[in-house]
Amino acid sequence: MSNKGITIVYWVTTIFVAFVGFAGILNILQLESLVKVNRELGLPQYLMPFLGTVKVLGAVAILIPGFKKFHEAAYFGFIFYFIGATYVLIANGGGLDKYGVTILIIVATVISYRTFLKRKMHNATVQY
Repeated sequence: MSNKGITIVYWVTTIFVAFVGFAGILNILQLESLVKVNRELGLPQYLMPFLGTVKVLGAVAILIPGFKKFHEAAYFGFIFYFIGATYVLIANGGGLDKYGVTILIIVATVISYRTFLKRKMHNATVQY
């Protein structure tokens, strides 16, 4: 794949992952519909603002270049978060219709991270 193609795939997947991360604002606000879902899954309500804050901070870390030290940690944080979410959904008897979205988010996060590394390697080899 050309560098331009890698860049396009990177930004499409990164914006998708960041959008998912910024949706953590809904957890922070503790919308009643999300509180109900968490209750049905057996998750404590007090966890919602913390997880929402972590997701928003992760989204900021993958979008802003100045947070290079946190960039990779944010990717792994998203992967661990959504592996955990997938596990909770499966453990509660959910089918693919329930956890398919979390699998999609994990795949998008991995693709975003891999293309991030490819872009980083390409930029390191470019002579100015």
